[in-house]
Amino acid sequence: MHDLTYILSLTSPTFILIAMGYISVRSGFLQKDNVRTLAWFVINFGLPAALFRALSSRSFQDILHYDYLLIFGLGSFLSFMLLFVVAKLRTKSLTECAMFGLGGSISNSLMVGYPIIMQLFGEAALVPFALTLIIENFFILPLALALADTGRHEGSSFFKALAKSLPLLLKNPIIVSIGLGILSAATSVHPPQFVGRVIDMLAVTVGGVALFTIGGMLVGLQPKGMVTDLSSIVVGKLVMHPLSVFLMILLFPPMSPLFQSVAIILACMPMFSIYAVIGMRYNLGGLCSAVLLPATLLSFVSINIVIWLLDVGA
Repeated sequence: MHDLTYILSLTSPTFILIAMGYISVRSGFLQKDNVRTLAWFVINFGLPAALFRALSSRSFQDILHYDYLLIFGLGSFLSFMLLFVVAKLRTKSLTECAMFGLGGSISNSLMVGYPIIMQLFGEAALVPFALTLIIENFFILPLALALADTGRHEGSSFFKALAKSLPLLLKNPIIVSIGLGILSAATSVHPPQFVGRVIDMLAVTVGGVALFTIGGMLVGLQPKGMVTDLSSIVVGKLVMHPLSVFLMILLFPPMSPLFQSVAIILACMPMFSIYAVIGMRYNLGGLCSAVLLPATLLSFVSINIVIWLLDVGA
């Protein structure tokens, strides 16, 4: 088993870059609006390029792993329901319960997860990474939005709200890139060489820019006065989500060790950064923003412990 010093040598650059982004914005060296521009670039150009490159370079049989979709999907759903029930027991509204569940079941795979698994496993990890994004964007996120919208509009239909959310996701560049990558792998049709070089150049920009961006976006968050709610969501995300995924791994036939490790590590990530934006839609922006800071800080501990327990690393 690797010692913690070795694990820290692999993961500490991730959190150093987050700290650099935070310090740059906190000190006024960089304006927070500019950080949002960096985030826009990563989500709309860098990560789509990286995902397309990874998927299109593999055979179709290597990409579709239904066992991973089932295991990660059920694990995330279990974590969602646990947080949903916790909120319900505390007499929260249906919309609040949905936001609790979302915070405990959908990871910041794009900004934090991607650089870490690339550091640990290289491009082989991008197949389960892409499958994780499918679960998050086509299952967990629509479920949460449909429940939240149903709670906000008394008497509205859950299924109508669900159907309304899905077309919006199909416009997401991440989802489009995954679809195009799978199509390219299935048909063996690849872009011209000069287009491939552009895609490669965009793909290599992702890791550092994404982490720097996360740090900058944490500036100004105030996790005060909501200790009970924040604790519930943070514990749900950093503890219950990876444990739920691990439970599903135990219950189902074994996947490859790589896929198992990627699933658990991605489940350890803090909640995704647009959680705060979604919360604002339902007048819960204060809670959803405040939880990002403790979750991200504590994830430094939880991620390193899990990597050490899994005994993985380049």
